[in-house]
Amino acid sequence: MRWSLTDDTVYTRTLMCEPGSMTPRRGVYTQRIVIGLLAVLLMVYVSSYVIMSRRGFAQSDDWEMEGFYFLPPDNTDEWRFWNYGLVRFYYPLILIDNGLGTGRPIASEPLWGLN
Repeated sequence: MRWSLTDDTVYTRTLMCEPGSMTPRRGVYTQRIVIGLLAVLLMVYVSSYVIMSRRGFAQSDDWEMEGFYFLPPDNTDEWRFWNYGLVRFYYPLILIDNGLGTGRPIASEPLWGLN
């Protein structure tokens, strides 16, 4: 939007329109939609990290561990794939969480063969 001065020295508000058109440019609306979608995706990313990490913190408190797992430990390749995949996916948020002093380190894989 921009303001224009008419002959009567009254300010009127006009929309940025294509030449010869009375409708606003599509790019303005497309940009707003893209920004809105990115904001929603960012909120989902952060909230899913908070939910999964705090569940892991509670579990590590029960087991009296310093670090945490995103998923309950299981001696399978599938667990390794998903747990460490989530670590890579959420790594920027893990760094921010630890930098703020509210996070915990990631626990290493349990030593499965020890009693």
